[in-house]
Amino acid sequence: MAEQAFVGAGQRPGLVAWRIEKLIPVPVTKDLHKLYSGDSYIFLQTVQKNSSLTWNIHFWLGKDTSQDESGVAAYKTVELDESLGGGPVQYRECQGFESDLFLSYFKSTGIEYLTGGVASGFNKVVRDQYDTKLLQVKGKRTVRVNQVATKNTSLTKDDVYILDLGLEIFVFNGSTANRQEKAKALDYVRQLNNNERGARAQITFLDDEPKNEKFWTTLGGFINVTKEGDDDDAHDQAHRESIKLIQLSDASSSLKTVDVTPKDGVLKKDLLNSTDVFIVDAGNVLHVWIGRGASADERKNGVIYASQYLTQTKRPAQTPITRVAEGGEGSAFKALFHAWDPPRTISFGQQASTSATTRAVEDKGVDASALFSASAAEDDDLFAGQDGTNAIKVWRIENLEKVQVDAATYGEFFGGDSYVVLNTFTPKSGAKPSHVIYFWQGRQSSQDEKAASALWAQRLDDEMGGSPVQVRVVQGKEPSHFRRLFLGRLIVHSGGKASGFKNRHDQDSYDDDGVSLFHIKGTSELNTFATQVDEVAANLNSGDVFVLTTPRQVYQWQGSGSNAEERRVASNIAAILKGKRAVTVVDEGDADDAFWNFLGGKTDDYPKVKAGQEAEHEPRLFHVTNETGYFHASEIHSFAQDDLNIDDVFLLDCYTTLYLWVGQGANESEKRGALKIANDYLAAAQSDGRGEGTPVISIQSGKEPAIFTCHFAGWDAAFFHQPAFVDPYEAKLQKLRDEKAKAAGAVAPAAAAPAPVHDAPPAPVAAVAGGNQTFTLQQLIAGVDGIDLTRKESYLSDAEFKTVLGVTRGEFAALPKWKQQAKKKEVNLF
Repeated sequence: MAEQAFVGAGQRPGLVAWRIEKLIPVPVTKDLHKLYSGDSYIFLQTVQKNSSLTWNIHFWLGKDTSQDESGVAAYKTVELDESLGGGPVQYRECQGFESDLFLSYFKSTGIEYLTGGVASGFNKVVRDQYDTKLLQVKGKRTVRVNQVATKNTSLTKDDVYILDLGLEIFVFNGSTANRQEKAKALDYVRQLNNNERGARAQITFLDDEPKNEKFWTTLGGFINVTKEGDDDDAHDQAHRESIKLIQLSDASSSLKTVDVTPKDGVLKKDLLNSTDVFIVDAGNVLHVWIGRGASADERKNGVIYASQYLTQTKRPAQTPITRVAEGGEGSAFKALFHAWDPPRTISFGQQASTSATTRAVEDKGVDASALFSASAAEDDDLFAGQDGTNAIKVWRIENLEKVQVDAATYGEFFGGDSYVVLNTFTPKSGAKPSHVIYFWQGRQSSQDEKAASALWAQRLDDEMGGSPVQVRVVQGKEPSHFRRLFLGRLIVHSGGKASGFKNRHDQDSYDDDGVSLFHIKGTSELNTFATQVDEVAANLNSGDVFVLTTPRQVYQWQGSGSNAEERRVASNIAAILKGKRAVTVVDEGDADDAFWNFLGGKTDDYPKVKAGQEAEHEPRLFHVTNETGYFHASEIHSFAQDDLNIDDVFLLDCYTTLYLWVGQGANESEKRGALKIANDYLAAAQSDGRGEGTPVISIQSGKEPAIFTCHFAGWDAAFFHQPAFVDPYEAKLQKLRDEKAKAAGAVAPAAAAPAPVHDAPPAPVAAVAGGNQTFTLQQLIAGVDGIDLTRKESYLSDAEFKTVLGVTRGEFAALPKWKQQAKKKEVNLF
């Protein structure tokens, strides 16, 4: 009999979880990122690709979980797998050693490890009574927050720590902690204070008060912290042998394992027998493959034998184990076999002709084959597995107030604004409705608007008794459950309302020249969305659909490689945008001169795929760094432009081409090492049938061609054109300090009311004392008396104007006003 808790699971995209309580799986309805170290959990990730569903099941084992609970988690995982027809891929996750795929589900929240077990979760919460905790924060992309002993000897010099006393929170940065980790820790502190303390906690930074008495007294006294912690990217020193294939069979009436690895070490698909189970030892991970005709005994014992195999080969107990059924193999498994799928020819138009070196190169820092074997991920659904209806309300932040949006325009957002969205989910079962509050922040929205969106979300949460779930959504990283709320009508426009108070000269900015280009992206009708991009032909992409609006006509341009869902949703979006204009559907290759004229002239210089074919392989992004003294690379799942860090190097694998993206702050060693990793990666990738000679294209940050940017939804060309690096930690720290000062009443005395402002002609540069005097960017940001504050950019020298804004004065003057405003905001000249 199937487990009752699993009934209906896996029927809708998203992430759901169960905790093992008294040896029974019990659904976890909120805070899926908070995991008790004394418990075991089962996570089910359902992914929709076009009209089909695929599944990943992870059973997570806390470091203090009992053997009974971990056994039940493993057994129930098989039950859940079989209830879904044996199609899911199974992963065993151990606390502190989770896979990148599992961690990718928690990018926005991080993972918080809580001490104790299931019983600890039922303690009654008493207002303003909190347990003292010392939390260690680790991780650059997905934060892991681990409770450690509340004593000074727990501190290390290369990590960040948070001492949580309830309404007092202390932040301690180790002397060698990296800035990304410190910035992530501040994000966590803000979430903790806003979501759990009602924004009432007093936050103290040990950087400001290094000998704070209360902090050190709580930990047992002041010490000089010199102890080193574990590397954030702990280097795997285990010996990696060649891939091995182990057969598990009961053909002889008892289960036996046999090493069937070919002498040449090359695995081929036909080695797998559908009547048996196989263990593929890839060094850093074990895959358990279940044949369709395998016996029940073989199917149930595959993972058990894999665990025993780890012990026999003296491998770490936390080595990942995945279970995959025949027919449901993902890229992680297929990559280990030579030419699992026959290669497909795909043309991407003009590309660099330089071929990559494919010879094997010794590498002691990165296992390129392990990179290639990683798998992809999708994001979660907050109400997966439940049948019901959604009702939404949307507010836009205007002058720091929450202003309700006309329901007729729900789904239309502006990149220069921030919004609050309330979703009420009502189950058909008659159960109590659930609420989710999203605060969506546009990439060009001002800091005060973003802060106001978070504040209004918190106020709305308080008004509703604290029951809603809050979700911060950043433009370009909208999760599927957010996109689905708008039923394929999500459109992100450029421009937006002026900031509330950060700049009294700021003005509303919209693209009002009558010509706009929208890029349609998505995998299904429900999660497809549109993002406005610059209206130039180079932004087209044969793999997608675009909607071009002009003063008298709307065009729906359909790339030869676009799918039916994208075309269907594009029709919906075109209908929303058309007004009284007619919509003309144009297939790639059939556009007339009028169409091309609106995009600056006809050109073939944009990314292409061969007509009638779609790229079979999804792009994959890898982060490469030598920050810890050796090279480390990790895959970034569900990537966006914001994941690119200008201090590092990234690999983007598009199957027919490998891109090497070099951040302007990357060091020479990283640049040289990244090219070596790219070559090793391609050598390992030959097993997928792509053949030799795959081009490697090196790209500098800020100079990305369209063939690269087309893989990032809503690419912002100005994103990397900053005049100088802005340390994310320092920016967030200053914001928290400002909030602290404001809360304490430590604000500057109010200035006298300014005289009434009257219209006047633009002031020429010569009006400044000193004749045609110019100022540096730093001087203008700091403030200069006697200049026209609405035209700060005009006081830059010609050379610095081009460096700072990325265009000449003439090119800048030709831009629409909203684009001028956006560029000025990027460099703090608004």
